[in-house]
Amino acid sequence: MLDQYGDHVLTCKKHTGTTAGHDHVMNVSAQLARNSRLRVRINRNVATTAAGSNKQGDVQAIEFDIPGYDDLVWDVSLVSDRIGSSTQHGINGKLQLGAYLNARALIKNNRYRRDYAAIAFAPVILSVASKIHPEFLRLLWVLADRQTVKYFNLVGDKEDIGNERFKWSRASTFRHNRNAIGLPIAYASAIRTHLSVHGTAHPMSAVSVRPQSALIVSSAAL
Repeated sequence: MLDQYGDHVLTCKKHTGTTAGHDHVMNVSAQLARNSRLRVRINRNVATTAAGSNKQGDVQAIEFDIPGYDDLVWDVSLVSDRIGSSTQHGINGKLQLGAYLNARALIKNNRYRRDYAAIAFAPVILSVASKIHPEFLRLLWVLADRQTVKYFNLVGDKEDIGNERFKWSRASTFRHNRNAIGLPIAYASAIRTHLSVHGTAHPMSAVSVRPQSALIVSSAAL
């Protein structure tokens, strides 16, 4: 039986809405990596140090260029900001207090990080209220940096990489990437309230590549 306000559906993993919401966020995060000109694999088995291990993250970015590692893998998880799965039914529906995003990130790290060989791992933890864990914000910043560097190289402004114009363009791209993940979070949160999603419309998973004109305009404004 669900709690009085239905908060349990935001935490339940047993219905199709949970999977659909998770997969949409996963696909959008993968597209952001593709926009940075990274080769991406989704839900592919990754070589691990543990023989016979079937663990796999959601997204694998090939040749991510982290010192000491070949690739980067991340795994997506959405967390409800309200308690919905407690056996103490009286507290279901109450706001979670403390570092609940960090707690979920720790679970992901313990599950994946030690098993990968020469592959870095990052937890992508989001709340249904659109809170973003710092490790994912860091990943979005790195992707924005890669996008901006590649753009400056493309237009022949390599000598400007690192200057004030570059920094403003990178900050603008980071804001674009961060906003691009907001709608998928909202969709994932909403779809979790549908116990069956077969009759619901699915949004497009692709995030358009940031228009180069936007960078030109933002640079010209400086």
